[in-house]
Amino acid sequence: MGFAERRRAAAAVSVMIALLAAAPSPAADVKTRVSYVAPTTDLTITGTLVVPAAPGPVPAVVILHGSGGVDGRGEYHAETLHRRGIATLEVDMWGPRGYKGGPQSRPKRLRETYPDAFGALLLLAGQPAIDPQRIGIMGFSWGGGLALATASTALVDEFTGGKARFAAHAPFYPACWSFLRNAPTLTMTGAPVHIWVGDRDDYDGPDACQQLVDALPPASRSVVSLTVYPGGYHGWDARTGGANFFDPNAAQGKGGRVRFFPDGALAERSRREVAEFFAQTLAATKP
Repeated sequence: MGFAERRRAAAAVSVMIALLAAAPSPAADVKTRVSYVAPTTDLTITGTLVVPAAPGPVPAVVILHGSGGVDGRGEYHAETLHRRGIATLEVDMWGPRGYKGGPQSRPKRLRETYPDAFGALLLLAGQPAIDPQRIGIMGFSWGGGLALATASTALVDEFTGGKARFAAHAPFYPACWSFLRNAPTLTMTGAPVHIWVGDRDDYDGPDACQQLVDALPPASRSVVSLTVYPGGYHGWDARTGGANFFDPNAAQGKGGRVRFFPDGALAERSRREVAEFFAQTLAATKP
């Protein structure tokens, strides 16, 4: 290569380097601490909102923890949702109430936390970056019960005046037995509901969630689907070590020991499946 050719090649490389240096860096997800007053209460609830770097307004998912409080499960699933262009709001229900978590330090009834879930919905619906028609909800154990209960038309009317509702519901191991009594008269909003549970869950009988689905009125039953993981214990997607503890809500309300056993394979499977569920129901972008 002659001198002139070398000069032209060097100039071309210099231009390429300059263009690369001037190119904008990929936008980062925006993480914000938020708070809101739960409807029908004077309680201020806190949470972490993450809006992914994607063309907006984007869909979003409210994430609700279990009896132990915020423990890493929400963040684990949120990472995959963010890659699908879905924002997340993980709520801390226990901190503002002064609860430490666990069977001895949580509300007495699920109903006490309905305002937390619907307040999160209303907060997201008012965010310019969020599409108010594409907000879903998921939760674990206690939070799973909320993710299921909030599909009720009566509760939507009570807490939002019918002005807002969740577009999709993903309850993880929600203690289905506790819904069985009211199942025959449970009118749902029509938003899709998918329940995930393990067949070794100590809160439920092996077929309690199937019994719940079967007991629903036909219109409600038509929007509910169920995945039962063979060999799955309560909390298969836990991010810490296993535990074995007594809970008065276990054994279908009779009280008993709960085996809280993580399972890496089931955790990854459920993370993929719930992300795909929300990608489809909220019309999210492909990864």
